[in-house]
Amino acid sequence: MRQVTDEKGRVWEAVAVEAPAAHMRLGAVLGFRPADEPGAESITSRIGFNSTEAAEFAIRTMSENELRRRLTISREMAGRV
Repeated sequence: MRQVTDEKGRVWEAVAVEAPAAHMRLGAVLGFRPADEPGAESITSRIGFNSTEAAEFAIRTMSENELRRRLTISREMAGRV
């Protein structure tokens, strides 16, 4: 998990959300949830990974700008801008 701040200054957590992956195996997608709402449902992106471990690695190594861009896209797709 990493934190990223949106254009309005709200802090979000980038997280790996379990989801079906290739060949109906359990994998993960990139998700975001408001840091000030720990129990909130995650907004998911279309970025999929073959495992939770791969998703967590990507989150740890992704640039701040890329995380912010993916957050914006995910919020727009979920209608939460």
